[in-house]
Amino acid sequence: MTVCENPMLGGDMHLRASTLDDLLQKVFHKIVKSKVRLTATKGPNSEISGVCLELTQPRARLSRSESKGTIYSCIGEFLWYASKSNNADHMIYYLNEYKKYCEEDGTVWGAYGPRIFGGSPSQYEIVFDILKRKNTSRQAVIQIFDKKDVIAEHLDIPCTCTLQFMIRDDFLNLIVHMRSNDAYWGLPHDVFSFTMIQEILANHLGVKLGNYKHFVGSLHVYDSVQDRVARYLGEGMQSTAAMPAMPAGDPWHEIEILLEIEKMLRTKGLSSVDDAIEMAASLQPYWADMARLLAIFALTRPNDKQRDRLRRVVELQSCMSSPYYKTYIRKKRNALVRAQEQASLLDASNFGGDE
Repeated sequence: MTVCENPMLGGDMHLRASTLDDLLQKVFHKIVKSKVRLTATKGPNSEISGVCLELTQPRARLSRSESKGTIYSCIGEFLWYASKSNNADHMIYYLNEYKKYCEEDGTVWGAYGPRIFGGSPSQYEIVFDILKRKNTSRQAVIQIFDKKDVIAEHLDIPCTCTLQFMIRDDFLNLIVHMRSNDAYWGLPHDVFSFTMIQEILANHLGVKLGNYKHFVGSLHVYDSVQDRVARYLGEGMQSTAAMPAMPAGDPWHEIEILLEIEKMLRTKGLSSVDDAIEMAASLQPYWADMARLLAIFALTRPNDKQRDRLRRVVELQSCMSSPYYKTYIRKKRNALVRAQEQASLLDASNFGGDE
């Protein structure tokens, strides 16, 4: 009897690593070799399915590579969730691509923030109360995908189905179920935000941070970014550094202040940098570093007023409490230097020569 080989079945689909970069390396190698080809709304892609990704050190949630070290948009998206907002402008500030998912009223239908943190009580608060009452509960589940998401068509519907939090041996573990995941663009952002929520809840509950498992129905890479994937794989292995640990205790007071700082920088621009840094001085060093990163992002966004910004970035870098962020700040500094050089060349051209 001849058995037809199902291309969806071969190979180990439990990929385990201690850092996001090690996990991405394994994911991309698997997808590049996949025989499953699909044509989807967003374009042709290669797919693996029924995948379990396990990150044993959730604080190693950021890529340390040159091409995938996207800390600013990751922080921006996490704070978008925490703000409970579905307004597209928040994310367009960090990622212009979000314009594609914007409804006519300026909102994003599938925004996670209102679903996780919105309402009274929010799903986050319900999960906290469940685990506070019974730390072995299997009911601490946040539902994101809902039947209303497919009754009518929308530009963006959630890729995430559920977040399940489980305390075992005093460690808070998180199991995420995804119906679909873009491995190049979406996966790094999802891992960052969900492990941040995991660590926040662990500290809020007074337990230790456990491991992170990310189950995906369809994990894919679009043909349009295959060259970027090859470039990333060509960078080789990255450092195993992880983000510093969050301060112990309930972090929500600090997060609320950080949300005010983020909104100020995003809506008022460079004129608000001094006020934002002054507000950051009241934060614990961990959260103050995030505020400084947001200020650096504001200072290095495209802008006609190039003068003095590089000095401010250097000053902010010198104030950072953790050396972990140095590599991400250096990338922004280098980009700003290039922008200043181009602006100088343009000025010289406009005035007919160099001075």
